[in-house]
Formats: sequence, structure tokens, C-alpha cells
Amino acid sequence: MEMHPLSQAAEHTSYFKNFIRTIVDKFQPLQIFCFAKSASFNELNGCFINPEAKHTSNYCLLVVTENATRIDHEVQEFCNTYYQNGIITVICHGKETVANAIKENNRFFSTVCSKGQLIYSHDGMSNFDSSIPFVSPQSAVKAQKHLSHHLPLAEGFLNGAGECLAKEQFTVCVFLLHQVVEQCLIALIKVHLAYRSEIHNLKRMLGICRAFSDEPLKTLLSGSAEDHRLFGILTKSYSGARYANTFSVSEEDAKALHQRVSAFLNLTKVMCKDKIAQLDIEVASYSELYPEQDIVKPSLADVSI
Repeated sequence: MEMHPLSQAAEHTSYFKNFIRTIVDKFQPLQIFCFAKSASFNELNGCFINPEAKHTSNYCLLVVTENATRIDHEVQEFCNTYYQNGIITVICHGKETVANAIKENNRFFSTVCSKGQLIYSHDGMSNFDSSIPFVSPQSAVKAQKHLSHHLPLAEGFLNGAGECLAKEQFTVCVFLLHQVVEQCLIALIKVHLAYRSEIHNLKRMLGICRAFSDEPLKTLLSGSAEDHRLFGILTKSYSGARYANTFSVSEEDAKALHQRVSAFLNLTKVMCKDKIAQLDIEVASYSELYPEQDIVKPSLADVSI
């Protein structure tokens, strides 16, 4: 009987399962949830070229550990080094932290543990009670509060970057642009996921954003070599502008980054405004179903967008 090779998707599934086993063997987690996945398949074929096919899958994973010690950095570095078929973005939390968050009706953890895909459990099942559906009439209020805090910070840093650009202080300008992007990413993640990120790595934060949209990543990293180069300057500025005497930024690069970061801030405003409006509608629907609950509805007019 003729043997047929596995499809690209089947090969990737096998590769991903084996990779998860290596994570389990190395870090001994209790559970691993997948709360976002994107996949793409590119095929090149023709009479005058060698056929090529590539299957890429990106994942966002919540890794639940026995104790509260955070191992995000170690697990992320492991994934960055050894996962070859895309990008894996990892969030790690102890089981007690996750359990308490679910009891407090935290939108992020409740949603991940009830709707996310449990791809590994040390005992074959989840230890978290996800039978109770997530209900939080304060979601829109909290999202608006987060945006009202982080958006003025981002705008202030951008104004400062503009002044430094005008005064030809290009290195300080890009350092401030880094702060703009960081504040925007914090706002995007808090508003869309209700997750308080303690990560300062811009690329990892962009990876978390892929749980709800690819637009933040594409705005800064469209795939071009120039975007990759400029993003490298932006990320290096966080420490380079403060500690490295040899770190400097040209006027051309500072202007290009200022333009890109300004566009990123505008995208953040639009995305967060749309998400808060969506949450506001959900709160109104909840109020109709459960009129006995005391709900404080947020007003989008109070958000500076």
C-alpha cells in the first residue's frame, strides 16, 4: 500500500504536541490553556520552481504552576529559542492566583478557564470550577478607568517626544516613544482582556495583543525589514538611552519612529473606544436580564478619545 506524507497541518499538530511535552517535562506545570491561536499556510508551486509549503501557527498560552513564583521569563525564553513554527506568547501564574481571580469574577482568568482550550493537565482535568458563566456588570466601568489612566500618560510622553524631536534630542525622543508604546499596550491589554500585564517587553506585549487582534502588531511590525530595524531601535532605547554611551539615534530614524508611534496611539484610541462600547452594550443586556442587580453604566463621554 502506498504511504502518503502527512499534511502540513497534521505535521504541525504533531510538532506542537511534542513541543508542549518538552515544556511540561522542563517546567512541570499543572495546566496549560490556549486562549488564542492564529494559523496560516503558504504554498509555492509551479513548473519552474521547487515546491515549497510552510505552515505557521502562533499561540497565546496561560501556564498554571503549583506555586506563586513567576516563571514567565524562563518559559518565554525557552519558547523563543526552540519553537520553530511561529510565535508562542506565554503568561504564567500560580494555581492559587488563578483560583482566587476566578472567585473574584476576573474577566481574563474566568474567560480563559471557561472558554480557552485546555491542552495539558497533570491530572487529566482542570482544577478550576468554570461551570459558572462569567458575569461582570463592572467590565465597562473598569475598562474605561484603565483607559482614562493610561491614555493621558501615552499622550504626555508623545508630546514630550515631539518637543525632543524639535530640539534635535533624538535619543531621548525615541526613549519617550518607547514609553508611549508601552502605555498603549498596557491600555489595550487591560481594556480588551482585563489582564494586568507586568511585562515590559514590547514584543511580548504585542504577542498578548494577538489574543484579540493582529492590528497592533501589524502597525509596528508589518513584516518589512525597515519595520524590523526601527522596532529594534525602539526596544533598545529603553535601556540604551539611559545606560549605553554608544547608543544614538539618527534624525531620520527618530522622525520615522515618531510617525509610526503616533499612528499606534491613534489605533489604540480607536480600538479601546470600540471595545468599551461593546462592553457597554453587554452591560445593558445584562441589566435587562437581571434588573435586580445594581449596575453603574459607564459613559463614553467621560473617556478622553
